[in-house]
Amino acid sequence: MITEDLDIDHALAPTVAEINLAHLRHNVRLLQRRAGTAAVMGVVKADAYGHGAVPVARVLREEGVRHFAVATVPEGVHLRRAGLTEPILVFGAPLPEYLPACVRHNLDVTVDSPATAEAVIRTARTVGPLRVHVEVDTGMGRTGVSPTGATAVVRRLERAPGVTVAGLYTHFATIRDAFVVEQAERFAAVVAELGGEVPAFHAASSGTLLSPPTHFPLEGAALVRMGVALYGIYEPPDDEAPALRPVMTLRSRITHLKTVPAGTSVSYDRTWRAPRRTRIATLGAGYADGYPRALSNRGEVGLHGQRFPVVGVICMDMMMVDLGPPGTVSAGIGDTVVLFGEGGPSTAEVARRAGTITYEICCGIAPRVPRRYHDAPSSPPLFPEESV
Repeated sequence: MITEDLDIDHALAPTVAEINLAHLRHNVRLLQRRAGTAAVMGVVKADAYGHGAVPVARVLREEGVRHFAVATVPEGVHLRRAGLTEPILVFGAPLPEYLPACVRHNLDVTVDSPATAEAVIRTARTVGPLRVHVEVDTGMGRTGVSPTGATAVVRRLERAPGVTVAGLYTHFATIRDAFVVEQAERFAAVVAELGGEVPAFHAASSGTLLSPPTHFPLEGAALVRMGVALYGIYEPPDDEAPALRPVMTLRSRITHLKTVPAGTSVSYDRTWRAPRRTRIATLGAGYADGYPRALSNRGEVGLHGQRFPVVGVICMDMMMVDLGPPGTVSAGIGDTVVLFGEGGPSTAEVARRAGTITYEICCGIAPRVPRRYHDAPSSPPLFPEESV
């Protein structure tokens, strides 16, 4: 059993995110096999998509992951202070004043423009050495050097004292149409233009690794960036993709029970009325915990192996559930209810009902919700010869 030190406030919290580290191990082993000769880069930005960056990174390191990525410099510093010594790439385009911190904490920098390249060169000369990855914008339209200017930027950085070009990468805007091939061709042209002096390149993410082979056209990549797939909340576009296991289960508890007569309204704005004499359970979870308010009158939760509808407007700290007529289900104060995960709706189902994506659901779980970790499998091992 692996647990975090919980202060008294967290120990008494009615809503808890349970993190199954055995499922994380299952997923990373599956992805490592899928990646072949390429190494997995564990993406642990946004506190590992809400799962806890430090516990997740430690497990990934135990499983052989030797490259990590975050979105911001503080996220990288957090991992360094927790003892992670492996390379950590910061995806976010850095402002010049961020670069000295990257030197101090040995964080790899994304070079997204010629101006950033010049700032890196100045910092390496005046503060200390830097490792960089040059990002090429092949069609994402967000950040990155243009394909026509990428070679010049790489060569400029390679000649600069104290700068090590450790990687060259791009990011696909989609994997569901032919544009991914167009982007791959643009990136391949940059790699070819660099000739035999090519830094380690990476383009594949969860989507490209788990999509049909025709959508993964880049051979020879040194790394594959794995984020959402690690956490088991990626939905591949085809039915033959390997089965990932969800790592997070969000649970809350019943804090109040009452029976109301037909016609009774529930919660703000009276958007729901009991169609009959009804047992209403109030849970100690709301949108301040990260449960989407968009699920008002449309969500479902799991209780004792059954599904029950969310009724009324979801409040900041509470939500209500229709348990049916009195006697329909045995429920008591303190009983555990699954908001998503094992024993309730999947994260994907919650996301669809809320009109969003699984990433946002997990990333949105609030800091006040304690993460509790366990490392015991609840399903058979992925491979018979392994003990997960």
